[in-house]
Amino acid sequence: MTITLRRGGRTLAPELVQPLDAWTGQAPLLDQLHSGDIGWHLRLADDGVDDTLVLWERDGRPVAVGLAEGEVVRTAVDPDLDRDDEVAEALAVFFEGFRYVDALGGSAVRRLLLGRGWTVDPDPWVLLYRELTDEDAGRVDPDTRPVDGEAEVEARVAVQRSAFAPGSTFRPELWHRMTTGPTYDGRFEMVTWTPDGQAAAAATGWFAGPGRCAILEPVGTHADHRRQGYGTRANLGVMAALARAGASAIKVATPASNTGAVAAYESCGLRHVECTTALVHP
Repeated sequence: MTITLRRGGRTLAPELVQPLDAWTGQAPLLDQLHSGDIGWHLRLADDGVDDTLVLWERDGRPVAVGLAEGEVVRTAVDPDLDRDDEVAEALAVFFEGFRYVDALGGSAVRRLLLGRGWTVDPDPWVLLYRELTDEDAGRVDPDTRPVDGEAEVEARVAVQRSAFAPGSTFRPELWHRMTTGPTYDGRFEMVTWTPDGQAAAAATGWFAGPGRCAILEPVGTHADHRRQGYGTRANLGVMAALARAGASAIKVATPASNTGAVAAYESCGLRHVECTTALVHP
């Protein structure tokens, strides 16, 4: 049996969604690439997406998926094959062209890379997780709602740019491009508004199907409205919409050094379930 690699851009994305969603349903607590990560990535123009998506197949069956951005590769491997030496070797060959890769603890590819001189990144990430319940599904916040109309697109983008200033490049055209991707669903993107009608916080959720774990990406509060609970309300609004659609849980990963983000997610009931580390090329 031979493992083949396909590398592409926007047109390859729909083929990655089904295996990613299936693997999420099979192993929700693994800190692997999620179809929502692909959805958020597709906000970029074609020249920022081309050749960044990777699909490994064996006899026509997907065995792993990758997202290669700059020096970093994020991956998901079929949970039934994370100890498969042939799959590990195929991934390791591809990884040689990159500086950082995420490789699950205990997996065959992590053992293989460590044996070839890769080292552990000293900066861990935290995986936070929370099951969704009927109580979540019943939550209503009239000031937290999906984006409606071009004026609200501008407001939602302004929240993002303020929350991640000075590095954010988010613009309305990126938002519109993101919404055309195969995993975006407007029901799961929320903006929380102040009593006087200002956009205070925003959060986007990505649904992997009923009974499966969703993710939050991205989440942000406008600099003018921090520490007033708006970010928590935006997150809870997304979680309510996901729960009503049948999502089983929500998870998010963030650098452990970002203590503010960790605390914000914990305020929404997510709990720290794992620390993960990338591997660094020798």
